Amino acid sequence: MTAFRGVFAALVVACLGACAVIPEIPPDFALPVRAIVAQSACELRDAFIAIDATPEFKRFKAKQWQVSITLLPRAEFDLNSGGGLTRRTLNNPLRFTTWALSGPGFQLDDKGIRSSGITYSFVSGTLMTDRTLVCPPDYPSIHVLAQHLGVGRWLFRSAETLLVASSLSADKPNYNSEITIRLSANGSYNFTFPGGTDLASFGGSYSLDEQLNISMFPIADKETLEITSLPNSQQYTKRVTSRVLVVAPEVRQDLQGIETAIRRLQTQ
Repeated sequence: MTAFRGVFAALVVACLGACAVIPEIPPDFALPVRAIVAQSACELRDAFIAIDATPEFKRFKAKQWQVSITLLPRAEFDLNSGGGLTRRTLNNPLRFTTWALSGPGFQLDDKGIRSSGITYSFVSGTLMTDRTLVCPPDYPSIHVLAQHLGVGRWLFRSAETLLVASSLSADKPNYNSEITIRLSANGSYNFTFPGGTDLASFGGSYSLDEQLNISMFPIADKETLEITSLPNSQQYTKRVTSRVLVVAPEVRQDLQGIETAIRRLQTQ
């Protein structure tokens, strides 16, 4: 009985301590944000420059794209433990009773989740002339999202597809990369003695989900609006011409992000 009390006390202490455990957002070596964004921007800049220099791809309008790079890391921690026992009650030398408290017996499951997200935006025309961006990036990293992504090649192929027909136009290109890492461990403890058996089990897992989303929305040509103003005297009118964007690209880009999130939920 003393051995079981010791095991039970250890379980309670471990479980109570785990209740305060919330996983942290991955550190820089596990999620090098600077290197991932630099690699993505470099691949996109090279693709936009190549597309703009190709006469056949003029309809793609390489300098008129609103681009966003979004990182969505998520960490999940799960700790579970359980315990049980069996005992033998001796009534007389010829008769005894065996009883058990097990499966599930005593159980506790503790989970913690932490997620975050950040979006970086730029205009393709500005990126193409940005001399502060160093390509290839000078941030060496072994992380797969900070290496060759293939987004530049995908963008070039998307522009090349417009040659299929003159009536085609590109709208809302989207590129996603996701990495999921999961670590888990389980163990059990059994102690048998003449009076019965003490049972204990331990288990835990750690899951890291890193998603990179690159979305683009075309910046429309400014439309000319003619407005006739009426001064207070109302003796004459004056026509004012202005070129404005009717729909801001940031608004449609936000709607595109919501649409992408909904599609991702439908596949889960």
